[in-house]
Amino acid sequence: MANLEIHTEIHAPLQQVYAISQDYSQRYEWDPFPESIQFLQGATEVAVGSQVYVLAKSGLKMVVEFIQVKPPEVTAIKMIQGPLILKAFAGSWIFKALPNGNTKAVFKYTIQAKSWLLPALSNKIIIWYFARHVRLRLDGLKRYCELCVG
Repeated sequence: MANLEIHTEIHAPLQQVYAISQDYSQRYEWDPFPESIQFLQGATEVAVGSQVYVLAKSGLKMVVEFIQVKPPEVTAIKMIQGPLILKAFAGSWIFKALPNGNTKAVFKYTIQAKSWLLPALSNKIIIWYFARHVRLRLDGLKRYCELCVG
């Protein structure tokens, strides 16, 4: 099991950052990771128990379930069904208001690769892959939120 945490300061208020991060009509404007995201089982919004199917631009496919939704501070998911390379996957997006009016955004993930090679090497490759994409996603959210404020 490997842990990944990437954070940044966004020059926008907490409520706005959280709202944009969870608004799937705006998601493709800032998030470079998904090719498509579809709510499943009649769900239409982010809520505990809602499931979404995510197709990444890389071709990875995953079904995740929201396990915590606490606006405007936290949204957390866990993998229900995923790509062959992953044994386990869970993530949290955490947002905190800063005294200067900005928002600290923290993207945290716990990832376990299937042992298709040596376990330590498998996890290192998976963490490298996800760290790269998580950084791009967080940078995209930052840019988009700051453009909306400016």
